[in-house]
Amino acid sequence: MHTNMTSDRSGGGGGSWRLPPDETLQVQDPKQKDHDFDFDEGHNWRSIILSLLVISFVVSGIVTAIYLLGYVDELLYWSGRRMILDEYLQGDLIPRRLPSSWVTTQKYVFQSDDGSLAVLDTTTNLVKVLVTNHTLRQLNVRRYLCSSDLKYVLFTHNVKKNFQKSFTAFYTIYDVTNDHHTPVKLKDTLKVQRTRLQYASWLGNTTAIIFVVKNDIFIRQSPLVEEDIRITSSGHENHIYNGVPDWLYQEEIFETPEAIWTSSDGTHFMYALFNDTNVGMMTYPWLSSGALFSGSGIFSGSIFPETKMVRFPTPGTTNPEVELWAVDITNLSDIQKFNIKPPATIYGQDYYLTSAGWISDSNCQVSVVYMGRSQNYSVISLCSKEEDWKCLEVHSERAPEDEWLDIFPHPVFSSDGSSFLFLANIQESENYQFTHIKHVMISQRRISVISHGRYELLISANKMLHRCDKYKIRKRMNIERPN
Repeated sequence: MHTNMTSDRSGGGGGSWRLPPDETLQVQDPKQKDHDFDFDEGHNWRSIILSLLVISFVVSGIVTAIYLLGYVDELLYWSGRRMILDEYLQGDLIPRRLPSSWVTTQKYVFQSDDGSLAVLDTTTNLVKVLVTNHTLRQLNVRRYLCSSDLKYVLFTHNVKKNFQKSFTAFYTIYDVTNDHHTPVKLKDTLKVQRTRLQYASWLGNTTAIIFVVKNDIFIRQSPLVEEDIRITSSGHENHIYNGVPDWLYQEEIFETPEAIWTSSDGTHFMYALFNDTNVGMMTYPWLSSGALFSGSGIFSGSIFPETKMVRFPTPGTTNPEVELWAVDITNLSDIQKFNIKPPATIYGQDYYLTSAGWISDSNCQVSVVYMGRSQNYSVISLCSKEEDWKCLEVHSERAPEDEWLDIFPHPVFSSDGSSFLFLANIQESENYQFTHIKHVMISQRRISVISHGRYELLISANKMLHRCDKYKIRKRMNIERPN
């Protein structure tokens, strides 16, 4: 670089020097310019690639979250299957909540918001978990039944519906203390093979089990004992039913699909035997998913629906014959059975057994309700061991002309059997009848109506908490009135 210097000597003998302005022009090397352009262009490509990688990572994360949350079937249909008819018929697609129940007068079991079974102690108002939601989901529990000491819970799962109320299912005993479950099955079956039961329950307030397999009754002394004790051996499909109702009784008469009534201490129980041998048989087509898939070519097999048979009594034909038996299992080495005979007023006629129950803790007296086949009269009877289990009529109800009687819950008896409460139709006006509570004192032959009014009283036997004696009745009822 060169610097031009200019001198200015005007005026006087002295002079001053100054530097001229810098007019130097700097020129960049062309090679350096091309190098910088290449550097900027490479930097932009790296930014684009990095942005694409970030976007891809975010998209993959969203897709993974959608798949894990289970919405992929609804959004993209990447996986899954079609609904099958059996799932709809069996009710598998309906959300369910397990019902609440009183185990004792102080223990209330319910399903909490997180899905677990919890027990409320009403004396302390404390809630604790009885069964975790993981255990319930693992077995897909449909029903449960707690033992009176809350040490065991009987689960019902893998339910397969037969008719409107009846079903077969797997039953599992859950040990609350040890967090261990044991399947209920016949001892003679293979270890890996489950037994489908028609019914299973605790025997009274004990931890003994009573269950029905192939129309026969078995008992087991404890959840820890796998020895089965057979009570009946006459069960035969479409012919003899022990402890479970046939088609007519389960569809039209009983509220629940069992015909077993246990005593509170578990030493006795009653069961009904239904003989359908002489009842006419009806065949009908059964439409299932298998037939639909076969018809569409998915499966190999017949394209026609399956044919099923049921004993179906029609008007004027033979009805199922019913017998009621009492069983004493106090001594398991010497099990005693007693046939409970109907009262003389309906003996020899066609009748229905509508309900039964134990009266006192002595297990020496039961009550049975019968109804004539014409359904215009019913008989409430008492049957005792002293009378050789012969039932005696204590009250009867008759319907007005050209009308019939409804089937109500079993009467609620006092502890000594001297009086009872039951539901009946009461004439409240010239043309209308309403359901109300009646009180009957047997020894005095006195009948009184507890409730009155132009409304229906909807109540079940287990909601009629009562105390009956010679002088007073204290009652507690759930009443629904129309607006």
